[in-house]
Amino acid sequence: MPSCQRDDILNIIFEKSSFLQPVTDLLREMDNAGFFSHGLLIGSWPMLVYSEYFTLSYALVTNDIDFAVDNALKVPAIGSESIPEVLERLGYTAVLDYSGIETFLQGTFEVEFITHCKGGFGPPAVVVPPWKVSAQPLPFIDLLFIRPVTVVINDFSIRIPSPEALMLHKLIIAQRRTGLNKDFKKEKDLQQCSVLAEVVKIEEIQQIIAEYRLSKDSRKSMAESCTAIGYTLPLLRGT
Repeated sequence: MPSCQRDDILNIIFEKSSFLQPVTDLLREMDNAGFFSHGLLIGSWPMLVYSEYFTLSYALVTNDIDFAVDNALKVPAIGSESIPEVLERLGYTAVLDYSGIETFLQGTFEVEFITHCKGGFGPPAVVVPPWKVSAQPLPFIDLLFIRPVTVVINDFSIRIPSPEALMLHKLIIAQRRTGLNKDFKKEKDLQQCSVLAEVVKIEEIQQIIAEYRLSKDSRKSMAESCTAIGYTLPLLRGT
C-alpha cells in the first residue's frame, strides 16, 4: 500500500500513484490541462483511492474511466490544448456514436465525459466549448460536486467525490440502472456502497441530505438500496 497522509477532511496526499500507469499518465495530463478545476474523476476509480487510504477490502475491476464536468456550458478556457488533443497525444482514439456521445479508446480503456442533467428531456450530448469535448448529461451528477476531495499524487492532483457524496449517488442510481448490464452494474453500485458505509461520516451524510433536494422517488431508491446492503441512512423521511 502506498505511503499516504491526509491533511484534513478534504485533502488526501499520496507519495506515489496507485493507479495503473496509463491511468496515471492520463490523470496527470488532465490536471496539466486544468480539467480538475471544474471536473472530477468519477465512476469506480475513486474507490481505488478510498480503498487504499482507508485500507478497505475492495477489488477494482474496470477499464471505464469516467469524468464529470461541473456546469458544462460555463467552463472557462484553461490551458492551450483541448481535451481531445490531450487524449489524442496520449494515444486515445475518439469514437462518436449516432447520438453524439463521444468515447475515447486506448486498448481496453474507455474514457467518457458526463455532466449534470437538470431533468426532463434534453440533448443526448452537450459540447463543452473551451475543451471541445462532448459530455453526456445524466441526473444526480451535481450531487458528486458537493464538497469534493482533492487527491495529491506526487507531481499532480485530481478531484474525486467525497465518500459521502459518492455513496449517496450510488444508492440512488443503483435502483435506476437500465440496459443489458443493469443487474451487474446495480450489484457493483451496492457493493461500493457497502464498502463506503464503513468510513462515511454520518454528520456529512446528514448535511448533504438536508441541503440536496431529493424527490420522493430518489428517497425511495436510496431506502431500497440501504435495505439491500443492511444500512440505516438518517433523514430519509418521505419514503
